[in-house]
Amino acid sequence: MIKKIVILLFLVGFSMNAQDTIRVKLDPDNGYKRLMMYKIIGAKQRYISFAEMDEGKFNLIVPKDSGKGIYRLFFDVNNNGYFDFIYNNEPVSMSFNPSSPEYSAQFEESDENKIYQSYLNSSELLQAKIDSVQIAYFTSKEKETLEKKYKERVQNLSDLQSYFEKESEGKMANSFVKANKKYNNLDLFATPQEYLEVLDSHFFDYVDFENKDLMNSSLLVDKVMEYVFYLNDSDDPDLHLKLRQESVNNAMAKIGGNNYIKSEILSSLLYAFAGQEELKMVNYIKEGYYNQLPDEFKDAKFISTINGMMKTATGNNAPEITWKDGNKTMKLSELDSANQYLITFWSTTCSHCLNDIPKLYEFTKDLEGVKVIAIALEEDKFGFEYHTQDLPNWINVLAMNKWENEIAQSYDIHATPSYFILDKDKVIIAKPEDLEDVEAYFTIE
Repeated sequence: MIKKIVILLFLVGFSMNAQDTIRVKLDPDNGYKRLMMYKIIGAKQRYISFAEMDEGKFNLIVPKDSGKGIYRLFFDVNNNGYFDFIYNNEPVSMSFNPSSPEYSAQFEESDENKIYQSYLNSSELLQAKIDSVQIAYFTSKEKETLEKKYKERVQNLSDLQSYFEKESEGKMANSFVKANKKYNNLDLFATPQEYLEVLDSHFFDYVDFENKDLMNSSLLVDKVMEYVFYLNDSDDPDLHLKLRQESVNNAMAKIGGNNYIKSEILSSLLYAFAGQEELKMVNYIKEGYYNQLPDEFKDAKFISTINGMMKTATGNNAPEITWKDGNKTMKLSELDSANQYLITFWSTTCSHCLNDIPKLYEFTKDLEGVKVIAIALEEDKFGFEYHTQDLPNWINVLAMNKWENEIAQSYDIHATPSYFILDKDKVIIAKPEDLEDVEAYFTIE
């Protein structure tokens, strides 16, 4: 009897300390020789493990206590190449083509992922067929034929949804199957406007923002991003802004009082809009929602990063620049000698700059109403004093310590040459990528 108890305790201890292995094959491998695995927690990622290719495969260990959830495999960090899968305390074996992982993934081991991947593949195919009928209906004269086909396909998708919800009962995949359900109207719409309005109003019908499995995945963030950025758009700038603001309002109303997921989603929206330099949307979200969160759900460091990204966004006032002209202190904000100002950051140790700066000088010397402020990021003054003799009509500013210089940091400069075009009020109106863009801007102007 004692022997049996000892064996039982050994087995219990072993199971409590057991680790699962994630086996992955890239087919083809496209030259990728290592994988990094993270656990998704809302909009954040927690590093789990990494593996190098061994005989054409990767074996990644899931440490004990990592917990179930959505895990992410990065095969190309620089280009955001990754694939997400479900881990629910079971070994996982898979293969996928890194060029299209979400469509090519095949699971040899893991019931959770077999069910969910099968659901995604089949439901997306059926939904695409439903959408194609709706699009054809807008202009087709064969209304009755399309109506019959539409009803059949909607019913097929409904049956498929019911089947997978039943098959995934008791599994983590069930939460994701339900959340990915699409609303399809019983009847076709006569106009695209009607179709989009109903799609908009039912977009979150099946998304449970209180579901813990969904909260610990990227699905909720992805859903809101899709709704805000792809479902609400217009070529008219004013309407575009209005639609974006309304979409954020609607999404926040659906989330309700869940401050944790609200903070995660607002952070993702802020980062996305800051990356696109949509100043009005960044301010709208910060002032209307993020700043209203309880303090424990706000991140001062993150907001500082967003503010840094937006300092030189188009539409913002250019950061102040101060320099000496003899004994006189000059400021960018006090200049009033031009209708437009071109700021260029360059360096005498930058070969590309030494090629472009003389060309830029020749191009701008006859431009009326434009003043150039050339800020040279240098380690010493000798190159600056030599080269600026050939740039007498510019405002030439020596900025010592290169990238560490206060002006360079306030404009977030990491490469030279860099360009900013300001209006007479020192508002940033354009950020050309290179000399050709500068010339094109002023030629069109």
